Amino acid sequence: MFSVKSFICSASLLLLVPSYGAAFQFLCNSMTCTITKWSPSEEGSFMLAHIPNNTVLLKLVNLKTNTFNLDTIDFVKTSGIGVEIERSSVKKVVMPAAGHIIRLVLVRTYLSDIVFDEGNERLSSLIISDSRLKSIPSTITHLAALGTVEISKSSIETVNMNLFGKLTHLRYLNLCDNKILSLHLSGAAGADFAQLSDLFLSGNQLTAINLSGFNGMPSLETLDLQNNRIRRVQGTLESNTLKTLDLSWNRIDVLYCCEWNLPSLVRLTLSRNELSRLPTCLSLAMPNVTYLLLDSNALTDGDSWYSILTLEGLQQLDISHNRLTRAVFDTLSQSLYILNLQNNNIKVLSVPVAGKRLKINASFNSIDTFDIKSLSSNVTSLAMFCNPIDCSFDRERMPIGQEPMCSNAEIRSCDTS
Repeated sequence: MFSVKSFICSASLLLLVPSYGAAFQFLCNSMTCTITKWSPSEEGSFMLAHIPNNTVLLKLVNLKTNTFNLDTIDFVKTSGIGVEIERSSVKKVVMPAAGHIIRLVLVRTYLSDIVFDEGNERLSSLIISDSRLKSIPSTITHLAALGTVEISKSSIETVNMNLFGKLTHLRYLNLCDNKILSLHLSGAAGADFAQLSDLFLSGNQLTAINLSGFNGMPSLETLDLQNNRIRRVQGTLESNTLKTLDLSWNRIDVLYCCEWNLPSLVRLTLSRNELSRLPTCLSLAMPNVTYLLLDSNALTDGDSWYSILTLEGLQQLDISHNRLTRAVFDTLSQSLYILNLQNNNIKVLSVPVAGKRLKINASFNSIDTFDIKSLSSNVTSLAMFCNPIDCSFDRERMPIGQEPMCSNAEIRSCDTS
């Protein structure tokens, strides 16, 4: 049996085939074999017979062919193997039904077409990045064992989400950084998207989204729609499993949540939008939210803050970089641990009641008068840098028994540009 830890195909081996330009390289090391500059039509596949039995990954770098049928390498191992095709001019890939490839990765290729023969029950992971694909291959439905799909940094503009619905083992779906303008997602049947837990659609060009389509995903825990161009959010979102919803880096100015029902939601991110008021009914729609990020919007003072500030399980609230002029909070959730108020135009700060170990950041505001004795003793740190008055302190760094005080009551100015 041929067994060798490190094997390099050098010029002496190349004498077995005609020379058609730059010689290919064949290197095996640490259960990975790499073939560089291989032209299957000219150099054949004889070297594949020398791949060690313990190989778990075959890398094809700068593969020199327009069309590549993975059946060419399928005889390499009878047990599972991963295949990666990198930095190659290959335009079309065909994957046979009866194969032993369990993971397929195509990165930085000219790929514009990929075909999966019907009946494949081995491939569990598919990753395509930096390709020329313009659509999701319809034959992806033939991959019965698929659990992970990542198709990113390609030219895809429209996605038929229903193609993924019948993949009963699919848990992770990443369609980030494409050019997606629209999603087609019709009403899912009872068994559709049975195990899908993580869905990532960030970095695309969506301008509107209908959230009702995601209600038919019974195991969904993460929905990431950040960094699109979303202005309009339609539909109701109802899920007993959703834990993370990210709508940051969009153009949302109004968000109605009164018909939403997200009892398990832990993290809601709406950073860097155009919200001028809080999402309606937020505390009713997602009563157990723990991390609420509303920074970098256009939020102003208003009575509706009370329902947010008193959310029972709230631990982190970020409302920095908004347009608040007052932060007079007579009641805060006892679970609140971090309150970020920096970079507003706050002139008045008052937090007489707080849960234990609350940390407040009120830097870069306009606070010129502050009675530190009115601050709850449960506040363990206060940052007031770059205000007209600075009463910053951190109890964890103070000597035992020392009380915080405004040691610097002189007017200070900071450049916030």
